[in-house]
Amino acid sequence: MDFTVPVDVKTEPFSSGDTVVLRSVRTFAAHGEAVGFSVAGLVLLDDENLAVVASPLGSAVRRRAGVGSGPNGRLVLPEDWDGSYIEDKWFGAPVVRVHRKGTPWSVWRWHDGSDWRPDWYVNLELPWVRTPIGFDSQDWALDVVASTEPDGTWFVRYKDEDELAFYAGLGYLPEAMLSMIQRAGEDATRTALARTFPFDADWSQWIPDPAWPAPELPSEWSVLR
Repeated sequence: MDFTVPVDVKTEPFSSGDTVVLRSVRTFAAHGEAVGFSVAGLVLLDDENLAVVASPLGSAVRRRAGVGSGPNGRLVLPEDWDGSYIEDKWFGAPVVRVHRKGTPWSVWRWHDGSDWRPDWYVNLELPWVRTPIGFDSQDWALDVVASTEPDGTWFVRYKDEDELAFYAGLGYLPEAMLSMIQRAGEDATRTALARTFPFDADWSQWIPDPAWPAPELPSEWSVLR
């Protein structure tokens, strides 16, 4: 990859059980650099190599308000955002995100209370940066999904290629950035197909506990440093 890996703002790792906020940060036209999406989580592991964060059901979420655009109607374009946020909660199933430091993606898995669901979601993004309140990144729209089929086949595919193309077509992604995202997707796909870390990790150590409380966001969740 030809990007400069961001530097942690907070050098000391978080402790297991700490409440943090995961944020996607980018520049939004007249609003400048701002938080586009945030979700609260609980730290399961944080060291010099790895960060693992779980978001139980009901974890606090903030997402940009505005009319959705694009092929799936989910993309709030910079000019359609008034600077406000919608308050929401994490729903569906608890999710665990695993990020190897310096890697332009994180791997997500959902646990239904009995077992891990079959899909592995690879979120392409800037490498996480540790902040005083959690971890910052930048979501890149394109994702990779790996699934175990009923017959045991390991299947890997892209997700939201149409949303990435929509952004690029409107000029929001310079060619160099688009190429970087595509290379990250190719690298993530190779990793998933090879079933190397974290696909070969012991995820039993990260099973969400149904008794975990739903974390809230800190009051300064939208403040950038």
